[in-house]
Amino acid sequence: MFDNRTLINKVGLSGLQKRFDDYRGQGRQHFAINVGDQRLGYCYIRKNACSSFKRMFLDLAPAKYERRTDERPIDFMRRHHLMTESDLAQCDRLVLVYRDPVQRIMSMFRNKFIAVNGAVDIHRNFERLEERQADEITFRYFVERYLQRDFHQVDRHVQPQSVHLRRAVYTDVIPVKKLHEGMTEVLGPEIADRYFQRPVNRTSDIELRHVAGASELPLAQVRQVFEEQGFMPDNESFLPADLKGRLKARYASDYGMIERFRKSSKRKSRAQVGQ
Repeated sequence: MFDNRTLINKVGLSGLQKRFDDYRGQGRQHFAINVGDQRLGYCYIRKNACSSFKRMFLDLAPAKYERRTDERPIDFMRRHHLMTESDLAQCDRLVLVYRDPVQRIMSMFRNKFIAVNGAVDIHRNFERLEERQADEITFRYFVERYLQRDFHQVDRHVQPQSVHLRRAVYTDVIPVKKLHEGMTEVLGPEIADRYFQRPVNRTSDIELRHVAGASELPLAQVRQVFEEQGFMPDNESFLPADLKGRLKARYASDYGMIERFRKSSKRKSRAQVGQ
């Protein structure tokens, strides 16, 4: 369990906090759905197993919710499952999935910039801001230029996980590496096995190899190797110490958030032992 409410919420001024958060774009995308006899709330964060959740929402949506031709899963969810304040109050469980910030960026870069899977929005944003074609740049350029821009400018795929959270009490905070285990506890083994046992993302099983100086290679060259030989550079190849340090510093808010999760989990464990 993790309480992300502020003191403003707790003294009864939630409306004021919400106006402030809405202005900053904090916690906009939460969705709710009935799964069996439970009302499930979900915090949508790109690159945090969101494809598995989207598949579940599509499959378990009421039959009256017809999906439009060529409608993206996320747009279907926005039309029919977007969480309201009353939904939040009615949810039996509110789920938040998180991952290490550097690992999240690496997964995004492989998926959106090397495999170019569902990458139209982020490429459009990147090329508008940088005034360069994505295949011209290196990973170092991506980290040192694009990711250093104001987070309100860049695509949501690379915004910190912390900005996605609402001022709410999350009943289940699950690291992505323990997704199946966590969702089994939330929804039971049948649903968890069906939707959360294996990653849906098509780049999750791609072979990774050491490639000397990968962070300095033009993206077009990295793509060509992937298309012709089927592998991508591993994290160590992309992340010399200075770039890894830049990423950790840039996503310091997420590392702080994860530390808060851990402290909350420890307090809960101590309380359970003392019962």
